[in-house]
Amino acid sequence: MKTILKILNPKNLIIFLSKPHLVFISIKYHLKKIFFDTFFLFKRGKYKYNFIFIAGMPMSATTKVKNMCARIDGYFTRYSPIPEEIFLNQNITDSAFRYCPSWGYTLFKTHLNPWERNIQIIKKNKVKKVIVTYRDLRDVVVARYNRLLMYPKKKNEPLFNKDSYNSISKSEGINHCIDIVTKHYIKWIYGWLEIKKKENDFILLCKFEDLINNPKQEFTKILDFYEIKLDESKIDFIVEATKGKQDLKTNMDENKILPYGLSTNFRSGKIGNWKTEFDNSNISKFKKLGGEALIKLNYEKDLNW
Repeated sequence: MKTILKILNPKNLIIFLSKPHLVFISIKYHLKKIFFDTFFLFKRGKYKYNFIFIAGMPMSATTKVKNMCARIDGYFTRYSPIPEEIFLNQNITDSAFRYCPSWGYTLFKTHLNPWERNIQIIKKNKVKKVIVTYRDLRDVVVARYNRLLMYPKKKNEPLFNKDSYNSISKSEGINHCIDIVTKHYIKWIYGWLEIKKKENDFILLCKFEDLINNPKQEFTKILDFYEIKLDESKIDFIVEATKGKQDLKTNMDENKILPYGLSTNFRSGKIGNWKTEFDNSNISKFKKLGGEALIKLNYEKDLNW
């Protein structure tokens, strides 16, 4: 029903008319969900874990991981009613699990903060393992800047941007993104690393760079983490089907029609893009605010970069 309403939205009709195959993909996805949920209602035990839960640093291939996991037969995204002010601040409530069938398998893609209350909530709702993705913070800055040029956040949203990045210099815009990323994302990844230190089996760390350079290896690690067995041919198919092939605008437009389990913001992804995008003032600012984090995350050995 939600997919039908999305399609009938006047703003989305143009996309529908130009790409009608997306509608059929959406219908097929929902029929598949109904089939597997019904099947597992009567035949339980295909997978050990009811939830694949992803908590990713923004711009770190979280959507790529979601897209790969969404192609594991039986795992589906669900409607998760979370109050907007809680959702926008990357937190969670029990209501997020309201429509997750106890006999079925659910996929969550989030940017969840590693705060104690959030961890308590997901554990209470039987989330046993969490995938955490992260990336070179300098490339996160560039990715965030480029995205906000095209899709500005509203002023009342957390991590808001300036009135318009298009009205200021590139250097100033990147410096503003450095302020946001170093203020919020360093604390975010440090929080997950601390949980990993205490509960090693609860967390699987996935680096953006590894997901781009060797997606099959990383996807296999995810399958092993959740003790899921797939044929080699199925793994190869999923890896090929989830390569980033489109530009950001195309992906964002298709999101308006595709169900969340198949939608994508993910492009091909660039590693080390900051080297051509940062100027001297950006480099100096990042060293001051985030240099030590790069060393801790093993992206640099010292501040001489």
